[in-house]
Amino acid sequence: MWGRELSECVFVSKSEEETKKLGELIAGTVPEGTLIVLKGDLGCGKTALTRGIARGLGIPEDEISSPSFNIVHEYENLIHVDLYRLSSLEEAEDFGLYELLEDSRVKVVEWGEELLKEFTNAVLIECREENGNRVFKISDPTGKICEKINRIAEE
Repeated sequence: MWGRELSECVFVSKSEEETKKLGELIAGTVPEGTLIVLKGDLGCGKTALTRGIARGLGIPEDEISSPSFNIVHEYENLIHVDLYRLSSLEEAEDFGLYELLEDSRVKVVEWGEELLKEFTNAVLIECREENGNRVFKISDPTGKICEKINRIAEE
C-alpha cells in the first residue's frame, strides 16, 4: 500500500473491553518510540483501543480522552494525537507534530494516514464496524503484533 513490507492480521472485537485488551496486547509488544496510526470511521473504537494501549503502558485508562479538541494529549509514556480537524499536515507542523513524533514515547495518532508516507516503520490499525463487532486490521512492519495475536487465537 505504501511500498513497505508488512505483516497483516485481523482482530474482531465483540466488546469495548475486548478492544482494550487488544490495546494492552499492542502496548506489550511494541518498543518505546513506536508510531501507531489509527484509521477508521468515527465511533469505530479508536479511543477505546488507545485506552487499552494506555492501560498496557501503566496509565490509568480513565485519564485517556479523545484529543479531538486539544489535538494532543501527552502522558508519561504515551502521546495521543487526533488530526481529524486539521486539513493538512502543514497545519500539524504549527503545533510541533514532527518533534512529538521523534519523542521516545509510544505515539498513537488518529486520522494520521498521511504520516505513513514519511514514517514507513509505523504500525497502521484500521478499524470498522461489521455485524455489530469492531474489526481491526493491523499492518505491522515488525510482524510481532500479528504473531502474538495469531498465537493467542490458536490457544
